[in-house]
Amino acid sequence: MFTRLKCEIEAIEEDSIIYEANSDRPDLFSAEGVSRALKPWLRLSWRGYRVEDSEIKGYARNIPDRPYVALAVVRDLVLTDEAVSQIMQLQEKITQTYGRGRRKISIGVYDLDYIKPPIFYDLADPDTTLMHPLNESKQMNLREILEKTEKGLMYGYIIKEMPKYPVLRDSSGKILSLVPIINSDDFKVTPFTRNALIDATGTSLDDVINAVTIMATSIVERSSSGLIEKIKVYYEDGSIAEAPRIDSPEITVTLRNVNNLLGTNLELKHLIEFLNYFYYEVVKASDDMLIVKPPIYRIDVRTWVDVVEDVAIAYGYDVLGSEALSLPPTNTPGKMHPIEYFSRKLRDLLVGLGFQEVANYMMSSRSTQQELLGTRQEMFLVENPRSERFEGLRIWLTPQLIEVVKENTGKHAKIMVFEIGDVVLPDPKEETKARIERRLGIAISHEKATITDGLAYVKTLLREFNVDPSFERTTIPGFLPERTAVIKGCNDELGFVGEIDPRILYKLEIKDPVVVAELYLNKIISLCMH
Repeated sequence: MFTRLKCEIEAIEEDSIIYEANSDRPDLFSAEGVSRALKPWLRLSWRGYRVEDSEIKGYARNIPDRPYVALAVVRDLVLTDEAVSQIMQLQEKITQTYGRGRRKISIGVYDLDYIKPPIFYDLADPDTTLMHPLNESKQMNLREILEKTEKGLMYGYIIKEMPKYPVLRDSSGKILSLVPIINSDDFKVTPFTRNALIDATGTSLDDVINAVTIMATSIVERSSSGLIEKIKVYYEDGSIAEAPRIDSPEITVTLRNVNNLLGTNLELKHLIEFLNYFYYEVVKASDDMLIVKPPIYRIDVRTWVDVVEDVAIAYGYDVLGSEALSLPPTNTPGKMHPIEYFSRKLRDLLVGLGFQEVANYMMSSRSTQQELLGTRQEMFLVENPRSERFEGLRIWLTPQLIEVVKENTGKHAKIMVFEIGDVVLPDPKEETKARIERRLGIAISHEKATITDGLAYVKTLLREFNVDPSFERTTIPGFLPERTAVIKGCNDELGFVGEIDPRILYKLEIKDPVVVAELYLNKIISLCMH
């Protein structure tokens, strides 16, 4: 049954199931969401929930860099220790994945009966404002929380440069949460909690509303009444935000598109039957067309193709596969592209060597790609970027790896990270005037890191593929001239390795030396692997 939810069972231990849920289905990150999703497949009825307007109100100040907040209430909870654990797990999983490690979204859940509404999203002085951090023995001021608690040390970099820190407080002035770091111990959820307040704060209004919607519709599975209260948040600019989301967009699906995509001969009644397994609402049905709405917690369903994927899952990929056996055999059987095979092998090797993989956006900013290390290499820019962080396509991996080191400096005595990803380089010789390259970047940082570390790992990796590299001193912007080298092999340049200039590290407040290597994987495959 779990495969019908795009989940893979990792292990079954006594009465526990360990499963892996796809990152595009955060509604399945808890037992409540999985239980709801499995019921149609097990022929069990689902009670559902109802959403009503709340008398509680929220008010939000204009907070730079993290301007949005959404709130909701779930009433009449019946909780156990395991239920509380599931709520906390769901909160943490969403903030780590969908919320990009709390940079994009953070979530809080509180015992409403100890709170005096209305709720305020506000700024507070870090040195004079006190709160009792979750699971700590005493009150601290907000700056102390960043410096002395585990969560403060992990996530404090997000807000520590702000003159005042974002907080959530009630009308009595008590702090519910230091956003996005830690919640207050005074309002923590326990098995005795009967009514819960949920908040999400972040950089996008849609994202925080989605987060509250997923949390509320999951937690309400533990409610005896199935009641969710929708809270209005009033912003300083006069706008009003409400959560949870009470409606989903209408999506039109035609029989022709479904059957063409899946290679089937399904009828409209089959589509309706299959979509019932996923709680779709059928708005309109005609001879060859459906207009449907997905459940409000299904943030992954955006187009008719997403709807057809659910149809295919319900129909059964095993059935689709058996039907495909009747098709004429292909003369071009599928196989993994060499660059993907090479990338996968490198990942396995690097993880085995103790590195941790990171994944950065292909979009980046000019300040990161060009100004951070002082390169003059041109890059493709977006004409009207929505954010300075995503001004154009990256031209190398090194600057973003340095930013990863910066975010983790002070948290670990030794940092060893890598990224395998694409860069886009302007190239007038190409028809599109652009060349896409797959690259491997590694970054090493610890108290005694030198170029020798980088050389050793580069040699180890390349010799696994029967490439014997040599190194020639070179000059690269942002690197130490005497400690930077071109990686040579197969009669060409295969990348570079070197130590980052300490002056740049000083500006970034990185205390330990940083060594970076970047390998050109397309070139290695074409020149060295036959």
